[in-house]
Amino acid sequence: MATWAELDAELALWRQAGEVPTFWWRDDDTQAPTEDLDRLIAMAERARAPLHLAVIPADIDAGLAARLEASPLVYALQHGFAHKNHEVKPLRASEVGISRNVEAIGADLAEGWKRMQAAALPRLLPVFVPPWNRIGDQVLAHLPRWGYAALSNFDIRPNPAPVAGLQHFNGHMDPIKWKGGARFTGTEKSVQCVVEHLQARRSGAAERDEPTGFVTHHLQTDAATWDFMADFMDHVTHRNATRWIALTEVMHG
Repeated sequence: MATWAELDAELALWRQAGEVPTFWWRDDDTQAPTEDLDRLIAMAERARAPLHLAVIPADIDAGLAARLEASPLVYALQHGFAHKNHEVKPLRASEVGISRNVEAIGADLAEGWKRMQAAALPRLLPVFVPPWNRIGDQVLAHLPRWGYAALSNFDIRPNPAPVAGLQHFNGHMDPIKWKGGARFTGTEKSVQCVVEHLQARRSGAAERDEPTGFVTHHLQTDAATWDFMADFMDHVTHRNATRWIALTEVMHG
C-alpha cells in the first residue's frame, strides 16, 4: 500500500532526473450522454487532461456525438461490440476470448466499427479496448488486419507492439473493486498501483516511455470513488510533475 507522500517521493525522483512522467486516461462503457459522463468530462477539462472513452458500439445513443463534439479533449475508442460474454465456464468473462470462432468475432468488430463511424463520433481512434480487459491470442493476431492500430488492455504491457503493426497502451490503475459489486478499492491500494508502475518505468522493469494508464468507469462509480478521482487528478497535475497525453501523441502513423 502507498500514501500520497510516497507518490510525491516517486515523482520527485523523476524530477531529479530531469524527466516528467506521462499519464493517459481511459474510461470504459460509454454508450450515451449522461450526467455522470458530464461530470467525468468536466473533471478532465479542469485538469486539461485528454480523456479516452471506450465506447460500446452495439447501441450508441444518437446524442453522444454532439456531446463529445463540444469537448475537444475527448477521444473515442472501440470497446468490443456489445460487451457480451462469449466464454464458456469456468473461463473468465471475455467477448473476444478463446471460445468463439475468430471469423464471428471479426464480423462483430467490423460491424461495431461501422456503427462507431455511423454515429459520427468525433476524434475516433482505431484503438481496440477488449471488454473485461481480456482477449485471446488468436484474436490479437488479427487486429491489425481488421484495421486497428493499437490495443488497450490492463497492467504492464509485455511488449509495445505485441503483434506487428499493433501498438499497446494499457491501464495500470482502476480505483474500483469489482468482486462483490463495484465499489471503491481504497486510496492506498489505488495509489500503490501508480507508484509501482512509475517505479517500474524508472528502473527499467517496464518501458520508460509507456504512459501510466488511469482507468475509470463513470457509470459504475460510487461517491467514494468520485472523491478519490478528484483528489488523484488534483494531486498528479499540480507543480507540473506529470503530463497528461492524448494517444494521438504516441500512436504511429
